[in-house]
Amino acid sequence: MIVDIFLGTLVIYLIIGVLFSIYFYAKGSVRIDEGVKGTPWHFKLIIFPGVVLFWSVLVRKLMKKS
Repeated sequence: MIVDIFLGTLVIYLIIGVLFSIYFYAKGSVRIDEGVKGTPWHFKLIIFPGVVLFWSVLVRKLMKKS
């Protein structure tokens, strides 16, 4: 029972991270670091796991930049 709740929460967290990564790649990454502008797709592929896992930290950084 507890494992089911934990796994369900983990899946929801990761789904939110994947959805956030779409926005982050479209607009957010440039707002945090201008050096990201014009980077190739394989750079974005490399940072994808980090964006998905640390989406909550990146949301806070984006909110501070606005």
